[in-house]
Amino acid sequence: MEKLLIKGGFVVDPSQKLEGLADILIEKGKISKIERNIPPSGDEEVIDARSMVVAPAFVDPHAHLRDPGQTYKEDIESGSRAAVFGGFTTVVSMPNTSPTTDNPAIVEYQIQKAQKVGLIRLLPAGTITVGRKGEKLTDFNALKKAGAVALTDDGTTLTDESLLKTALYWASDLGLLVMDHAELPSLSRGHLNEGKVSSLLGLAGRSRSAEAIAVARDGFLAQETDAKIHIQHVSAKESVDLLSLFKEKGVNITSEVNPNHLLLTEEAVLKYGPLAKVNPPLRTKEDRKALIQALAEGIIDCIGTDHAPHASWEKEKPLDQAPPGMLGFQIALPALVKLYNEGLITLKRLVEVLSTTPAKILNLYPELGTLKVGTTADVVIFDLKHEWVFDEKINPSKSSNSPFMGRKLVGKVFYTIKEGKIVYRGKS
Repeated sequence: MEKLLIKGGFVVDPSQKLEGLADILIEKGKISKIERNIPPSGDEEVIDARSMVVAPAFVDPHAHLRDPGQTYKEDIESGSRAAVFGGFTTVVSMPNTSPTTDNPAIVEYQIQKAQKVGLIRLLPAGTITVGRKGEKLTDFNALKKAGAVALTDDGTTLTDESLLKTALYWASDLGLLVMDHAELPSLSRGHLNEGKVSSLLGLAGRSRSAEAIAVARDGFLAQETDAKIHIQHVSAKESVDLLSLFKEKGVNITSEVNPNHLLLTEEAVLKYGPLAKVNPPLRTKEDRKALIQALAEGIIDCIGTDHAPHASWEKEKPLDQAPPGMLGFQIALPALVKLYNEGLITLKRLVEVLSTTPAKILNLYPELGTLKVGTTADVVIFDLKHEWVFDEKINPSKSSNSPFMGRKLVGKVFYTIKEGKIVYRGKS
């Protein structure tokens, strides 16, 4: 049907400061009306959203779909299914594919495959340097023309500051966002947070200073070049302090935090082993508290899931050999609902960090990240109270590397709508 009528939901749209019961009419892929009571005309599909939240669909600035090259872990089709399961209609894919996304052909391949699947709006990030080697800048203009929306060497950071400075100038001229995995490799060659757990296990740790020094460098270079930079997966309280300082100075710097860093600390490695191994690593209770507070206050701008699928046999390796990363699409909403239920963030902020703000960071707003009349009808409908078990039977990903697998979660997506079409229907 070309018409959808969402009835009786609690509508939350930070872009309009809208929180309250309302109906939403969608026609020809656009939001056409938001009113307290819109009577059905008989030629639309009606969604009963009573007791549920209706919001702009989620936007993920950071995900790994492993396509091309590692499709045994995930591919664009399975990743798209996982994304809409979690309420995401727009996803920025990271370029550490095989081969790397450092040329227009790979960007075009990813976009075309996602369009063929038809579930999400895939926006590839291209690499900053050829092969992610940190030596030679890619052709930014060609990547942008092919459809890349951002540049990052995610998984590593540039260690040549002069080259990074040039990259910021060039990207700024083209209107491309530079995103940085801010973690200096010389201080982050270990496997988990450098601290009591790494000492207990006798494993090399990843220093928190690796992140803080990189964030400081990035902020000062953004200030000098007047360019925009986005810090990926912030994990340390010192980084929060630096981000606050740069924002006070008016530096054009934004950042994201992953659901895993909001929910877990380094002790999780003792319980879950390699399933809790991520980069940057899970850190301390003090770090987790600082990240939550920074997200609530706007020092950290948004959520990036860092959805990172791996095959079971890879995660079954010893901790010092297993690859880092865990699933993110499926647990992003439950992570935020947990914080909401604990009174740590508001419902408005929950929607803001999953939708409106990442849309703004990626220059997709005001077309996305909003429910304003006349804009693209990307909508998510979720139940804040619904309890469900994250297990293999409902997991859309090819991989199942998550410490939350088999656990009861609260907060579930029941409808994901992209451009007026229902692309996911959840089951109770």
